[in-house]
Amino acid sequence: MCEGCGESHSLAWLATLAGPICSFALMWLGMLLLYLKDSCKKAVGFSLVFANIPFGRISKVMKGAGDEMVVARQLLKHLFSTAQITMLCSVMVAFVILPPIVKAFSVINHRRRWLYIIGFLTLPLLFILLYILIGMNSLLNSGFLSQAWIVGTPILITVHTCLVIFLLVVMRKNIYKLFTPPVVVVAGS
Repeated sequence: MCEGCGESHSLAWLATLAGPICSFALMWLGMLLLYLKDSCKKAVGFSLVFANIPFGRISKVMKGAGDEMVVARQLLKHLFSTAQITMLCSVMVAFVILPPIVKAFSVINHRRRWLYIIGFLTLPLLFILLYILIGMNSLLNSGFLSQAWIVGTPILITVHTCLVIFLLVVMRKNIYKLFTPPVVVVAGS
């Protein structure tokens, strides 16, 4: 939230709350898709759960940062200390993100499914740090493809979005395999 917005606009925290609510809603939509029989829909559900970076959301809150903490501090600053707000917000976020993660774990058909979950929880954060925060932001700050065009979005961001969509389409069959039981061939049949 912008500096001084809380004082001059008493409902400014609602705009900040929109991001986490959208992320949590998409995680839960993903979880609901994981209950379906269709492996294609399960793959979309799995993607929705982890595309919203659940571990990133909880780790920011546990450090006292993130949109959830901005809203919690705005609403609870007169009732609790900063440490208490951080603890309360961490518990609340954990209650929201754990059911989709647990459901994602339960639908993976692999004996080392816990490795997949750990990977999908942590590797996107490393990717965000290296590729987006360091790489993409450096390119934008240097002026590379930083001209705004569609709804004020820099060209580089549009190119990045197209690349991600292309990679998702190309790799979708690998995601489907996570939810398809392995075929067992019996000798003599």
